[in-house]
Amino acid sequence: MVSRSLEKMMLIAVGLSTAVIIGVPVLLYAIDTMSYSTHLQDAHLAAENIFAAIERLDTGELNNRTIRVHIPTGMLMIADGSSLTISVLINGQTTSWSDSYNHQIIINPPTEAGIYDMVFTMVSNVIHITYTWVPL
Repeated sequence: MVSRSLEKMMLIAVGLSTAVIIGVPVLLYAIDTMSYSTHLQDAHLAAENIFAAIERLDTGELNNRTIRVHIPTGMLMIADGSSLTISVLINGQTTSWSDSYNHQIIINPPTEAGIYDMVFTMVSNVIHITYTWVPL
């Protein structure tokens, strides 16, 4: 009778150990994947908002525009003539978005993550992008 109880407890212990040994890495992987997805989604949203603001100036719809964006860690913006490339480095993987416009773009992008007010201004047929950090 004692051996049956001991046998059941051993089976339960082995089952729980197996669940922990397999479950913890799977859980950590799921958390890491969700973190990556959230970070990428933040970067994509910022890129979409920036491209949309530039588009409105480029088409002549507006002469200036201010937007508030969250720039996530690892995000980089590079203007090359009339093209803007926005990329983000997450866990060693780079994802980029790029668009070209009819007007030249000048930007001195933020170097740190945070919330920024980005001001887009058309001056002499050149789109200037400046930013101001917004304290929380």
